[in-house]
Amino acid sequence: MKDRNYKINKYILVTASSKGLGLEIAKELSFAGYNIILTSRSKKNLKDAKSLLNSKLKHKTIKIDFSTDDIEKKLIKKIKDLKIHSIVHNFGKNLQYDTHPIDVVILNKSIYNNFTVSVKINNLLSKNLIGNPSKIIHIGSTASLHAKASPSYTLSKSLINTYVKNISNIYIKNNIMIGAVLPGILAHENSAWDKKRVTEKQRYEEIKQKHPLDKFLIPKDVAGYIVDLINQKSLSFSGSIMKLDANDY
Repeated sequence: MKDRNYKINKYILVTASSKGLGLEIAKELSFAGYNIILTSRSKKNLKDAKSLLNSKLKHKTIKIDFSTDDIEKKLIKKIKDLKIHSIVHNFGKNLQYDTHPIDVVILNKSIYNNFTVSVKINNLLSKNLIGNPSKIIHIGSTASLHAKASPSYTLSKSLINTYVKNISNIYIKNNIMIGAVLPGILAHENSAWDKKRVTEKQRYEEIKQKHPLDKFLIPKDVAGYIVDLINQKSLSFSGSIMKLDANDY
């Protein structure tokens, strides 16, 4: 009971959390006893997502488009009075026409969406986190290791790994554990790979059959792991890059 009371006024920011993996992470964390700050571009999606969280707690929704909006004005100022325990960075984007030769405009947009946004949030919030310890978890991609995805996306996700390793010793001094979790292919409803199940059926089946689990992961496979990390009292994970793909690559 003491632990539950400790959590009850603590918030976890989960970016891009109204659908898919972000929503599953938010749900799992809410039923683990944490208030959630949900973010999305859609008010309707935020309302629907909030209805799926633990109704005994007080969750907050923020409508924001991280690709274009002023992060400090649209997010930070709205949550500055909340006691924020930890951050889970789930926001990221695949862009159209991300092919070789690399278009520098697309590369810059990809880096901003998949890397810079999370760094901005860390810079603005990290000094005020109140967890013991706090956690900053970046959801990356195994593409940053095997480099078989589109080029700008792969490069931008790779930056997360280097950043996490580079800054971890600094954050440890502030009682913050920072790490990256790299899911493999996620084939949940309306995901990119769920669409390939229809548009590229043969390729979808071939890759699925080669997977060690004979199936692709679903968001719940990843969300439970995130909850374990958030509840972890040790700082020993700091600077770590953990891939969740059943050793697919």
